[in-house]
Parts: sequence; structure tokens; C-alpha cells
Amino acid sequence: MADINTIKTDLKKEVEGVWTDFVEGIRLKIARARNSKYQEFLRDLVEPYRKDIREEKIEPKDFADILLRVRAKTVLLDWENIEENGKTISYSFEKAVEYFRNPELKDFYNFVIGVSENADSYKKDLVKESEKN
Repeated sequence: MADINTIKTDLKKEVEGVWTDFVEGIRLKIARARNSKYQEFLRDLVEPYRKDIREEKIEPKDFADILLRVRAKTVLLDWENIEENGKTISYSFEKAVEYFRNPELKDFYNFVIGVSENADSYKKDLVKESEKN
């Protein structure tokens, strides 16, 4: 028999994110895809396109850009150890969008998406839960 508690999700982790190692010492704070903030921001960005979506007139590239911006704001929440030309780059929504749009950084974007869609990253810590009881 399987204990149902082993599949519980930590709702706080889903929204606030978890720190994940990328490459070259880069660390990324990534929230779960489709979390509550993701859904809310997606609704806001889609609103101007509602008629086009209903009529199937929205261009795929426009919808892809909406998703990219939603992920830059609500999925990639922070980073550490990113530099450009010797200068430390602090996380910002604008910089995340720039990196996500850069075809040479597609592996960066794909990594963020992959972690955000991996349910194991957002599981409840059962050891801490059992210590509370």
C-alpha cells in the first residue's frame, strides 16, 4: 500500500519557489508552473486577446510570448551568480524576459520550464511534517 501523504504538494513552495542549481554555479528560484499567481497573470495578459482567441485568430508566436512573460514573472522568481561581461546581473522581470527570448539561451528557458513542471520539486517534506506531530 502507498501512503497518500507521499504525494502531497507543498502549496507554499509552488508559489514561493524552490532554489535549484543550474550550471556554472548559477542558482535559480523557480515556482511551479500554473500556480495561482501564474493563472492570475496569465488571465491579465490574455484579456486583450480574448476575442482573437475565441475566433482562433491569435498568432502562435503571440501566445508563446504571453506564456514567456508569464513564466518570467511568476515561475522564475530570482537567481544567483549570473554575470554579463564581468558585471553581476540582478534578477528582474525585464531581464528574465530578455534571457527567455534569446534563442542562444533556449537551454536556460527550457531548464526553468522543466523544473517548474516537475512535481517532485514541490513535494511536502515528510520528515518536517512528521516532526510537527
